[in-house]
Amino acid sequence: MLSENEIKILDFLKTVKRSNSEEIANKTGLSISSVLSLINLLAEKGYVRVEKKVEEYYALTEEGKKRKNEGLPEDILINKLNGREEEINNVKTMLGEDFNIAISWAKKKGLIDIKEGKIIPKISSHVSEEYYALFNLENANKNLIEVLERRGLVEKREKIIILVELLKEPEEITPTISNITHEILVSGEWKKYKFKKYNVAAFPPFFPISKKHYFKEFLEKVKDIMINLGFTEVNTGYVEMEFYNFDILFQPQDHPAREIHDSFSIEGMGKIDNQDLLNNVKKMHESSWKYEWKQEIALRLMLRSQSTATTARVLASKPNPPLKVFTVGKVFRPDAIDATHLIEFHQLDGLIIDDNFTFRDLLGVLREIFYRLGIREIKFKPAYFPFTEPSVEVYGYLEKLGWVEMCGAGLLRPEILNAVGIKSRAGAWGIGLERLAMSFLNINDIRLLYSNNIEYIREMKVNLW
Repeated sequence: MLSENEIKILDFLKTVKRSNSEEIANKTGLSISSVLSLINLLAEKGYVRVEKKVEEYYALTEEGKKRKNEGLPEDILINKLNGREEEINNVKTMLGEDFNIAISWAKKKGLIDIKEGKIIPKISSHVSEEYYALFNLENANKNLIEVLERRGLVEKREKIIILVELLKEPEEITPTISNITHEILVSGEWKKYKFKKYNVAAFPPFFPISKKHYFKEFLEKVKDIMINLGFTEVNTGYVEMEFYNFDILFQPQDHPAREIHDSFSIEGMGKIDNQDLLNNVKKMHESSWKYEWKQEIALRLMLRSQSTATTARVLASKPNPPLKVFTVGKVFRPDAIDATHLIEFHQLDGLIIDDNFTFRDLLGVLREIFYRLGIREIKFKPAYFPFTEPSVEVYGYLEKLGWVEMCGAGLLRPEILNAVGIKSRAGAWGIGLERLAMSFLNINDIRLLYSNNIEYIREMKVNLW
């Protein structure tokens, strides 16, 4: 059985016996993609023979298209001078970036002389043969094409021509249809057609449905939890000053975490206009750690190694309590990349400032956050962090891993609160999100959280709580 479009192609081939895909498309009014598909079907049915042929042709480069629109540099030079001598510097200004090309080709073609710092045109107007050739590459002679190619105005390309030869004509042409319309039934036109058979066992075409990346979906779920608990999201940039990443958080300037093997440094220095804040932090360090605090170290730039730097900036803004904020963002630390380590990862940091906030309140907030993350069993363990006192580590029970450290938290030290001018109490915490996500997503290689393999992403089943 033949379709109407197959019959169209055969009817055309009857008159010429042999043609190509482009000519068939032009004569039948079918798209080239349809023609390529149909002639393959006709070849399978034995009506035509198909042969592929590679043809070379020349096409304009981007530079060639520009010169076709604007003209060749040497022609522009001659036509602008219009027979007048002109100082070289004036011509440079006149032609801009085309100056060197114009002078080179104009000299090569004998169109100008250069004497005593002046350009002297030999003619008042000019249009090069190469320029005309840009409009008719198919008929340009070989020498002109070679010149255009050397000048980077054209390039050689290849195209595949599908040659089609008629082998036999159908004995009886009865077009086939697959769709029955009301008009065909009423008019009786259906009697003129054969109907294509349906394969009821065939699967329909696969159309993939778009979806979010599973790790992005996890991060957004975490944000939703924090917002539902009454927190407001805040964000700051990846490039940070050591002042906010370390100093304001009561971390001394000789701490190992500031070394090159633990932090990514960036050239340049930051700037802080709040001199009172700088003086307060200097006093905090020198009175507590007993060393000479240096402002130039604090202003050095780095990629933030902890999202607590965002918390530090919030504190430095001297907000009015009560305040509940959180941030989810990337942090960066030098490390050997393997199944459990990356040089960049996400942290969730939270901050609560309130007059009557207690350590017990902090533990209650953390318990609720992890409960909503789906971790029902947690334990608290005393810990030490430079910027909190008392401090605590939180461990959660994961079915496949057992007890796992989830976060560090504590009440902010009075030294920090005094330095930023906050008189209320404050609690803060930080949670690493990648390993938590690995557990929920059943992934055993942290690098898969950033996979860009489309098939893997498509097949990944995400069930978040």
